[in-house]
Amino acid sequence: MPVALDALVLPAFEELDPLPAAGETEPWHDAYDLAERVDVPGVPVPLRHDGAGLGVVPTGIGKAAAATTTAALCADDAVDLSDALVLSVGIAGAPPDRPIGSVVIADEIVDWDDKCRFDPGDGDGGADGNPGDVPVAPDPYTEGQGVVDLDPDRVSAAADLAAGVDLENAGGGADPTVTVGTNVCADELWHGRTVAEHVSRFLDALDRGPYRATEMEDAGTAAALRRFGLADRYLSVRGISNHDRPDPGESSRESFEGSLTEEGLEIGLENAVRVARAVVDDRRA
Repeated sequence: MPVALDALVLPAFEELDPLPAAGETEPWHDAYDLAERVDVPGVPVPLRHDGAGLGVVPTGIGKAAAATTTAALCADDAVDLSDALVLSVGIAGAPPDRPIGSVVIADEIVDWDDKCRFDPGDGDGGADGNPGDVPVAPDPYTEGQGVVDLDPDRVSAAADLAAGVDLENAGGGADPTVTVGTNVCADELWHGRTVAEHVSRFLDALDRGPYRATEMEDAGTAAALRRFGLADRYLSVRGISNHDRPDPGESSRESFEGSLTEEGLEIGLENAVRVARAVVDDRRA
């Protein structure tokens, strides 16, 4: 008998060294009695569920892991997702205008790796060798496969529920906010002003953006759901744990090494889960 789910939550990881904070699955185990287990071939750890329609399982980090786990869950008879809402819930980076602890509900997922880049030194848009002039264009062979638009009614309903959620503040800084916007996904773990400029230029070429969050799984998850006709059931809820570029006068490496703080990771995850729980509990009410 398959386990029928009303909501499937897909964090990326349970625990991850050297991050100085708990894994993305822990808040769900703290909030719900996920005592039941289901082994699904192709999924690295058992799906945990509460016997009442809520399932949680980490996908693994990166688009390939997320796509493989999601496809395995969709394809196996052990799990019934025919009526399930599927949510990616976890931490993300963001431009500096997003306060730490803010939450981004994606209305579109853009795959940063689905692009074409040209050598800046070959006389085409960057002959002076300035990395900021590297031309970035959509991949002409994939026909927009790297962009997934999420169901606007579902996104709007999630945003309405999020409006009633209290968000925790990160150390007395600017109050976190809930934003609906573009989520950029990459296999590449990047950090810095120049790369951020390239990302923005790429989105301009797609007539998308500006981007509000950056992460490493959701394009893979969305692609797998799209193959199984479930993309209209998908939501991405990401809490901002760090900014994607250094402050003036700081190197990108120094900034990156200091950006992933325990406080930022915990508050980013906490607020993402608060918003996602509001959506999940409303779904199950």
